[in-house]
Amino acid sequence: MTIKYKWLATFFIFIISASTLMVQKINAQKSVPLSNEKIITVIYPKPDQIVTAVDSTFILGNIPKLSNAVFDRLIINGTEVTVHESGGFLAFLPITPGEFRFQVSAFYYDPLDNERETYKYRLEKIMTVNVPVPIMTLRDDSLAIDREYIQPSGDLTLATGDRLKVGFIGTPGCIAWFSIDSLLDSIPMAEIAPMNQAYWGESLFGAGAVPDSVKINGIYTGYLDITSELSVESSKVRYHLSTPDYAETILSIVRGDYTNITDKLASIKFTELQTITDSSSFHLTINPPDFPFTVIFTDSMQTIRHGARKGYFAIFQPEGVAAEVIGAEGNWYKLRMSKTQTAYCFKNSVKKIGQGALPPHSYLTAVRTQTGTDNVKLEFPLKYKHPFRVIELDKKTLKIQLFGVTSDTDWIRFDLSDEYIDYASWFQVEEDLYEFTIHLTKEIWGYDSYYLGNTFVFRINYPPENLRSLSGKKIVIDPGHSKDPGSKGAAGYTEAEANLAIALILRDIFESKGAIVTMTRSDNSHVPLYDRPVIANQADADLFISVHNNALPDGVNPFENNGTATIYYHPHSISFAKAVHKELVKATGLRDFGFLHGNLAVNRPTQYPAIMVECAFMIIPEQEALLKTDKFRKKIAKSIVKGTAKFLKEFDKKNKK
Repeated sequence: MTIKYKWLATFFIFIISASTLMVQKINAQKSVPLSNEKIITVIYPKPDQIVTAVDSTFILGNIPKLSNAVFDRLIINGTEVTVHESGGFLAFLPITPGEFRFQVSAFYYDPLDNERETYKYRLEKIMTVNVPVPIMTLRDDSLAIDREYIQPSGDLTLATGDRLKVGFIGTPGCIAWFSIDSLLDSIPMAEIAPMNQAYWGESLFGAGAVPDSVKINGIYTGYLDITSELSVESSKVRYHLSTPDYAETILSIVRGDYTNITDKLASIKFTELQTITDSSSFHLTINPPDFPFTVIFTDSMQTIRHGARKGYFAIFQPEGVAAEVIGAEGNWYKLRMSKTQTAYCFKNSVKKIGQGALPPHSYLTAVRTQTGTDNVKLEFPLKYKHPFRVIELDKKTLKIQLFGVTSDTDWIRFDLSDEYIDYASWFQVEEDLYEFTIHLTKEIWGYDSYYLGNTFVFRINYPPENLRSLSGKKIVIDPGHSKDPGSKGAAGYTEAEANLAIALILRDIFESKGAIVTMTRSDNSHVPLYDRPVIANQADADLFISVHNNALPDGVNPFENNGTATIYYHPHSISFAKAVHKELVKATGLRDFGFLHGNLAVNRPTQYPAIMVECAFMIIPEQEALLKTDKFRKKIAKSIVKGTAKFLKEFDKKNKK
């Protein structure tokens, strides 16, 4: 053997020996004893939880410190994960639909083993969650109706002028139609373009992108406009799907103007799976004899919506308001608000008046204003209590809509001592919809709307005096959560604890500047969510601040989406929210996670500017650790006070006469 080949032989022997040693070392690392001394804690998700994510989600928790071993690394599903000095960890990992397992393994070595040849301990936790299978395009080699695509919240009651909308997901490229038992056959349906599956969490808190892999083909939709001739009681909708091979046959039947395509198709000798039928999940009633009817609201503060379980149409409708019911969907009644507008209310929040009772109607003859020490009131005398809606058109203009009211308004009486209302006007938008518009000399601070008897009262609150100082301002501070701990950090620190710690410092700073502070809670006492605005009203609040810390919904990457956020609901709270948000972002040094409009219970009251601050992210271990320190809490509290003072001064500057 030459020197060259001897050298090569020696090299290969070295490589083989090194590989053998490496394998032995890896095997030694894998062959480690399990320790029962302490356990790994997974904060989120919980065992057997349904994780509503598309392809990835986050997992957070903490590992214990061991007295006789040093932590080396954490592996979750084969991925090494960074662990904070507190022991908290956060990872964003791929998931797959169905029953999915997280395998969390923490490795510890003997501090006397400098080479770390073997691990002394391995702590392991295996946890199973359930990931819903996303809606997928069906294979085109078989005929199937998978599920309803347009699915109401329950049984439907429709009336003349309504539109029945139906849809299902089935095998792409086929012919579809629907029928209504005992009423109609062969109402055509069309396959629409591939659709993305909407995911609100990613849309709002993430990048807004949904993978193209979950686009759905084979969505078929159809509709039927309800006419007065149609009537049926508790019937089913039937969905029909036929293979494209028989498209011409079906179309010829349609062109032949057959009155019953279903019977005609049944007479054709189709082979197996050439036509299939499925039924709707809901029952359908059209033009029943007991509709329409009148109801009155029984809740003290009723909300009405644009659709069943949909966005708010109007808020804070008091007990005794009457409305006409013209339809239903599941647990919701459909209300006729005016000739062209409808809304929905929860069935359990109203009481039916005797059959045949006319829907309420009033003529409004006069409006007058009355000036108080800290507000001006407008009074609208009516015959009944009607639904109403208040719209902030801009910072100095308010529109009041009264439904079921017709104008006979010859007089508007103004109080000359009031300097807040510039002028007002009315307009009959349509039958049963009266609009009253108020133009103010200063920006809106807050307002209230209620009934005294059958007189609708709209109260416009004046701003507090001496806006250039915090002294004397009545500020309500709401530390979010209590009995409900809110979100929880990787190391186990709860949002309720963090919120209270910040709020107590915030209270002290405000009071040191002369503000009159009311706390919705000053300890761990439980305060129900809807009691918190009540506390603010009882305190005659000038401003409302709800203190929170953030988390994310399933499937949103926390490493890319985190930071500081501020939330408002009504437009008259925007300037307050902006001023505080700018100071929060500057003081915390965190990312600007967003300045948001959010429909939240504590922000919905109209009497004062109200905001919610989301100071930091509980689920980020580094931010959780910061929230445990007085230094960071004081930064947050001082920035909120600074932003509040800036808002007051800016409001005063813009509204000086």
